[in-house]
Amino acid sequence: MIRASVNHSNVYLFLSVARTLSFTNTGKKFGITQAAVSHRIKSLEEEVGCTLFVRKPRNIALTPEGNQLFKSVSQSFELVDNVIDDLKNPNPTGTIRIGTSPYFASQVLIPNVPKFIERYPDLDVQIITSSESQRFDDETMDLAIVYSEGVEGLYSEELVRESILPICSREYAKKHNLDDEAPSLSGLTVIRNVNSSNWMQWLSEEERELENHRSFVVDDFHSSTSAAINGVGVAMGRWILVRDLLKSGDLVSPFNAALTDKHYWLITVNGMEHRPKYRLFSKWIQDEIFGSK
Repeated sequence: MIRASVNHSNVYLFLSVARTLSFTNTGKKFGITQAAVSHRIKSLEEEVGCTLFVRKPRNIALTPEGNQLFKSVSQSFELVDNVIDDLKNPNPTGTIRIGTSPYFASQVLIPNVPKFIERYPDLDVQIITSSESQRFDDETMDLAIVYSEGVEGLYSEELVRESILPICSREYAKKHNLDDEAPSLSGLTVIRNVNSSNWMQWLSEEERELENHRSFVVDDFHSSTSAAINGVGVAMGRWILVRDLLKSGDLVSPFNAALTDKHYWLITVNGMEHRPKYRLFSKWIQDEIFGSK
């Protein structure tokens, strides 16, 4: 944070010099001499107490401290520019780029996104999917929906805490008497996701064990859910992702025992949370998708 005692006009001048690495070009831009630019940068260096540029006979270069200040000042001025743009244009236009997992996109986001488009007709929507649950790339995304225990280094807003529960097809449940009051785990085909420990968590919480069972192993949530729908066996589902399939009857939850798990978060770069695009999407997804959780 820049101290109040620092000359802010010199900071703005520094930003131009850091971008061009030229006292001469900066002087032309501001209508002052190269010597005047050099003098004001020297004054700034005295104010902050360190050297910001290495002066060479034919050019200049940022010192580590100068580079640190440049990054911080660039982000600050970008935030100011964004706020000014938002004040000029309170109704956002352009494109909103949303990152999420493929299965969340197909099962939750895309079925509901027509309502978002209808509400905000001037915004184009771009959905970027990644199998990496916490991946966020600020070069390609404005915000992202992730499923995790927490996210560091970014602005994060908790959307909802997920629940995990056993799921299978109605036909499979009938065939194996899973619609009884106290269904047994014995003799079932257990659909396991090698990238998830949900089965172990659920069994531990319920104090149950798998007996005389066979395994069907997949490596993603979409495959395990698809296998359950098609009667392969019993999988572990996430309530938010399978609730519509449960309501439609494509799936049932035979053991009537859900376990709370990780959270869904809405994340973005720090500062973006103040912009209209983020605020309107945050409100929409909480009202439209997670409001009926």
